Amino acid sequence: MSNKLGWYFLLYVLILAGGKGTRLYPLSRAQNPKQFLNIINNKSFLRSTVDRIKCLVSNENIYVVTNEDYFDKICNELPEIRKSNIIVEPSNKETSTLTL
Repeated sequence: MSNKLGWYFLLYVLILAGGKGTRLYPLSRAQNPKQFLNIINNKSFLRSTVDRIKCLVSNENIYVVTNEDYFDKICNELPEIRKSNIIVEPSNKETSTLTL
């Protein structure tokens, strides 16, 4: 890779995907919150987000914050993201109160 793209490996992305689905009610529910809805282009919001940033950052530098209920769903939705890059919140604190 040329020096022009040297920044590609230096960028990191943190995607917040732990919401319970109350803002887009009745479309989203706790079992299927907005990040998993296929409203635009037959892709979930989560999938669309990752697809948009893939040209800017390597898969190894993409992290997703979620809650325990959605861990498996995110693993299935984003198989290219390492499981160790999916951070599970110990409890839901809204807008990701997170300490890394």
